[in-house]
Amino acid sequence: MAFVVGINLAMALRLLGVTPKLSLPGFRKFLPFHWWAVGLIGLSGLALLLAYPAKALTNPVFYLKLAALSIGLVFTWRLHKKFLDDKEPEQPLRWGASMLACWVITIGAGRFLAYTNSVLLASRFF
Repeated sequence: MAFVVGINLAMALRLLGVTPKLSLPGFRKFLPFHWWAVGLIGLSGLALLLAYPAKALTNPVFYLKLAALSIGLVFTWRLHKKFLDDKEPEQPLRWGASMLACWVITIGAGRFLAYTNSVLLASRFF
């Protein structure tokens, strides 16, 4: 998760103008590793979901994390497909702030998942 969020955080900070010396095309070489790490995150998340489905599926924070993660990945994919050439994206502050918000929410919701569940096993209801 740190690899995925780290790359996205660096791109978001670049779009916000915090790190203007970083070039957007320079991130192109990191994106294959990014998508590989996304696959690993997906597999580990699926394993956790299969291990304790009631814990995740009854927790609204899980859905918040899933939504923020999905939206953040869509932003990264769109940025990868459209803007990682030599031109600057339109409204870079909006792109950067949106990406940053998605990843902060993803990490924050992930941390709260351990403390907000009220159901661990579905057998509790039987």
